Amino acid sequence: MQRLVLSELSVSGDTETSTGLAQVQRAVQASQRCLVITGAGISVSSGIPDFRSPTGLFHQLKQKYPSSVTNGRDLFDATLFHDASMVNVFYSFMGELRTLIDRATCTPTHAFIKRLDEHGKLLRCYTQNIDSLEKRVGLETAFVQDEDAVDSTDSASKRRKQTMDKKFTRAVQLHGDLDTLICTICHTKCPFSHKLALEFREGTPPPCPRCKEIEVIRGIVGKRSQTTGVLRPDIVLYNEMHPQGELIGSLNEYDLKRRPDLLIVIGTSLKIPGIKRMIREMSRCVHDSAQRTQRAGAGKVIFINRDEPPRGWDDVFDYFIEGDADHAVNLLPIHGDKVALNDGESSSAESGQDPMSIARICNPVMSIDRICNPPVDHVPRAKSTAKKPKSLPSILPPARVSGLRKRGPGKPPARKITSMMKVVKSSIAKPKIPDVLRRSQRTRQRPPTASPLPS
Repeated sequence: MQRLVLSELSVSGDTETSTGLAQVQRAVQASQRCLVITGAGISVSSGIPDFRSPTGLFHQLKQKYPSSVTNGRDLFDATLFHDASMVNVFYSFMGELRTLIDRATCTPTHAFIKRLDEHGKLLRCYTQNIDSLEKRVGLETAFVQDEDAVDSTDSASKRRKQTMDKKFTRAVQLHGDLDTLICTICHTKCPFSHKLALEFREGTPPPCPRCKEIEVIRGIVGKRSQTTGVLRPDIVLYNEMHPQGELIGSLNEYDLKRRPDLLIVIGTSLKIPGIKRMIREMSRCVHDSAQRTQRAGAGKVIFINRDEPPRGWDDVFDYFIEGDADHAVNLLPIHGDKVALNDGESSSAESGQDPMSIARICNPVMSIDRICNPPVDHVPRAKSTAKKPKSLPSILPPARVSGLRKRGPGKPPARKITSMMKVVKSSIAKPKIPDVLRRSQRTRQRPPTASPLPS
């Protein structure tokens, strides 16, 4: 794993970082099937803090609720619902986090992922964030199409609505989102509105409106009352199963079969076991694709983060870019454009290649520039002026020629024997014998009979 520190780009004479960054740029430009995995680090510049940094959410929660929270992770564990005090802290914090998300804006990193999708390079993005900024930037996060997008009058459209298109989802939210709330009893979903966010900040779980409606109807009919559910954020906590786990697993398997040639991991601490396993599987698939592809620079795994990765990741990542995610993605062109670095030189000059060669690698489609200025090793050969001898026309039609048997030199072609020729041949081979001679031959060939005994 090669380490590239963005703060060292401005140092004069530092060619190692510049050369390594040029190789990363070349890998992004040459890629055609890219996978992206993001963490909380890409949303820090939008005003949403991350989790495990010294100024992250875990540290803030421990300082704000010292009597209730001993570890910030405990507030994101599914066992918190067994403690009433932890439930109040959880709902109060979720209301404040929802307010921060409403004020947040998309970052340059989100725009970079969207550009990859627009240029047809993105296979899929897997995010651990619950802020839904990927959806705001234009990446589809739903697993199936909305009912309004399908014509209900067409029976064929109804059948298409029931089948899921695995290419429809552009960003997979691995831990859910804070856009919706879900009931703990009837599992009814409703949008996380500003009014509900204010109720959350008070620390009181709001009741489910659907359960309340059913309770009123049961009271009118005269049936006994049932337990009314409460609303909770539609996110996945620790020690909790993902409701769409099988679907996400099928999407991941489908992406690996499509042979990705680039993996970019941005803004994650690599602490969650499921994410670690996913990154290792994808990195093996990307490195295997490098042996099959002929595009220069493809088959790389890139890690972008402010902190170094833990031990055991040197054989997984090819490049580690240490620094701000927004600064790093601004130095990664998608289609071979020149990007000015901090030292004033362009990426194409540092890589030792001209911009046209990079453009030819990234866009293999025939263009006017490719026709007029082809590569040196791809100059078409001049046509030979020598005339080739024309083959003589065949006397027999192709069907008759193919049906002839092989014969040696000087032998005439075999003729087809007709019924008349059979009659002639049989008459020649067997000459006609007179009847008198036939009788004499029979008597001559008859064996002698024994003479009678004398009396």
